[in-house]
Formats: sequence, structure tokens, C-alpha cells
Amino acid sequence: MLKKLVSGLFVGALAFSGIAHGKEVHELRLAHYLPPMHNMAAKILPEWAERIGKASDGRLKITIYPAGQLLAVNEIFDGVRGGVADIGWSMPGATPGRFPAMSIMELPFIFKRAEHASQVVMEAFEKGYMDKEFEGVKVLYLHTHHAGIVNTKDEVRDLEGLKGKRIRFPSPPVRSLLTSLGADPVGVPAPQAYESLERGVLDGVAFPYDAMKGLRLGELVNYHIDFPMYVLTFYLVMNEAKYNSLPQDLQTIIDDNSGMQEAIAVGRAWDESEEEGRAYVKERGNVFITLTPEQQKLWRERAVPVIDAGIQEADKAGLPGKEIYDMAVQRAAELAKQ
Repeated sequence: MLKKLVSGLFVGALAFSGIAHGKEVHELRLAHYLPPMHNMAAKILPEWAERIGKASDGRLKITIYPAGQLLAVNEIFDGVRGGVADIGWSMPGATPGRFPAMSIMELPFIFKRAEHASQVVMEAFEKGYMDKEFEGVKVLYLHTHHAGIVNTKDEVRDLEGLKGKRIRFPSPPVRSLLTSLGADPVGVPAPQAYESLERGVLDGVAFPYDAMKGLRLGELVNYHIDFPMYVLTFYLVMNEAKYNSLPQDLQTIIDDNSGMQEAIAVGRAWDESEEEGRAYVKERGNVFITLTPEQQKLWRERAVPVIDAGIQEADKAGLPGKEIYDMAVQRAAELAKQ
């Protein structure tokens, strides 16, 4: 009897200890496709996961699977919705046609800075424009990178020089833009861009300066057409069932580290990374190409049909395409003046 009593007290003590010191840990798997050296993979996502871990006193443990280890770039959204991963970071451009409202934000010559673009994308989301395309997941935040440019191996100073050049594109709107400019767009996932340049599959890439350092592309391209043209959108989403299964206080911690302010902070971090990438290629001795005012006008004119087509695609999807586009242009202009 005494032995049973002692055993019971011991088990009870362990149970109490588990409540006090070993609280239930909820492990979350976060999938993304970037290589570990990129700023998003090396700093932004790990710092976010660590912040949540600390705020939850270790009860939320986020394990990050980079470089497509868990899910490929075009599998992440469905993988999160289906529970293969609990959280996923990826880009709508990897699954063409599924994110018509997000695609409007990628139309040419709306944004320059990621901080501003990320705020506007979140404003559009909060207005309900993107409800349908994000059904089945909990959106933690949406953001963009800094405006992308054309980076080439050989010198290109005008549309004639760009004609026929095989340029990597990241999304359908950028593919259409490059086509309108006379280039030959080639679809290559970001992690494979370096190898494709090295093997001669590509003559250049559409990327912001951030990728010149983060993906080491600055080693293989020598010229940068310093004319910001587009932003690429990204999402951080969570499996709804997993989120709903968490205790309320842990849901609150995730919410407190999501939403508008988080998106703006991530956009700002991408802007800072852009400056680092620009300094990197400058130090390497790469050449910055400034288009003449006449060339800039021509490039913008070539983009008009791309914008019109993007708006029409959104209309076909049942969205008010022109309304979303006009809102984005107006808000971008307002934020640029602040």
C-alpha cells in the first residue's frame, strides 16, 4: 500500500512538473523554397519563428524546412491547406491563374519600395479582394519584394539590345511584360537561376538587387538596367485546422506577430536587403545602366497592354480588376509622397 502511495505521489509530482515546467509544446512545420543564404531564409523567417517561440515561452516550436525540402515552390499553398506543412511561405506566381487579385499587384510600374507595396497588398486583402484565392488557409501576412529590374550578362541599353534575350521571369505579369519588351521570357524557379545562367540557358534575369547577393546571381550577370518595373508578391499562410486547434493564448501570439504591421516590417527588411544587394554588385564592379528618358517612355508604353490584360484577367475571375488596380496605383502614389 505504501509502495502504491509513493508511486502515486511520484507520478502526481511529474504531472505537476509537466504543467509548471514542461508545458505542452505545439510543433509547427514551416516550408519555403529559398536557399538558406537568402535574407528571407537566413534572417526574416528564423527571427519570426524565434520571436513566436519566446513569446509562447517555448510552447510554440516552429521548425523551418528551406529550399523545397518539404514542399516545392508550386506545392506550398496546397501543401499547407492539406496539412503537409503547418505554415508555408511562397509566391503566387508559382501557380499561375490561382491568385488574380495578387497578380494585379504585380502589374508593371505601380510600386518601387517593398514597404509601400506590402502595405497596399495588405490593404487590398483587408478589403476582401483576395478572400476567394486564400480560401482554406489562414493568411498570416502578404508582402512583396523591392521593385525588380532586368539584369543581363551582356550590355543592354535599349529595347533593341533586349530583343531576343532569354530572360528569366518570376510570374505571369512579368512574363507578359518581358514579351512586350521584345525579350524571350524563360520560366526558371529562383533557386535554379544561378545554374541556368552558368549553363548559358539564360542571358539574364528579372530580379531585384536583393537576389544578386542572396542568390549569388551578381557573380554571373554584369549589367543591371536600373529601371524598377514590377514587384513580386508573397504569402505566409497557415493551415486553418492547425491554427484552430491551438489554445486561445497561442492563437493570440500568432496573431500579434501577423497582419499589417508584420507585412510592413517584412517589406522594409526587403528594402534594406535591396540596398545591400546593390552595394554588393557595385563592389564587384558590375555596371548600372540608366535608360534615357526616351527609352523609359518606350518601356512604359509597351507595358500598357500588359496592364490592360491583367485587369481583364481579374475581371474574368469575377473581381473588379480596374477598381483594384486604381486603388493600388493611388495608394502607391500617396505612400511615395510621405
